[in-house]
Amino acid sequence: MLMPSNWIAVIAAALLPMLIGFLWYGPLFGKKWMELMELTEEEIRADFNAAKSYGVSMIGAFLTAVVMAMLIGFADVSSVVGGLGIGLACWAGFYLPFGWQSVAFENKKMALYVMSMCYNLTVLLAMGALLAVWQ
Repeated sequence: MLMPSNWIAVIAAALLPMLIGFLWYGPLFGKKWMELMELTEEEIRADFNAAKSYGVSMIGAFLTAVVMAMLIGFADVSSVVGGLGIGLACWAGFYLPFGWQSVAFENKKMALYVMSMCYNLTVLLAMGALLAVWQ
């Protein structure tokens, strides 16, 4: 197993989903997301547990960054384009099909799936590019 060589890059990559998510589900698409979720800001705040939401998400982002760094190292990728390719492959091979299950079996709205998958694609492309050039 090829462990990441630059843990600072891994930590920086793990922070990208939080930064991109803040923008994506805030000023960029926050109102549309709430509409698709059929929730108001008050309803979201009433049931929100910051430690659970951000804590578990951060652990998942860190694991994703570690695995992506390992894939980039294994593939010996060191360019932005190569990192984008790894990010795209991870998205198309893992996130896209597994995310579809929420539409197929949980009756989630197609528009919500598209919004989430576009967010995930953006995050994985950013992570891949960062990790490929900062190893």
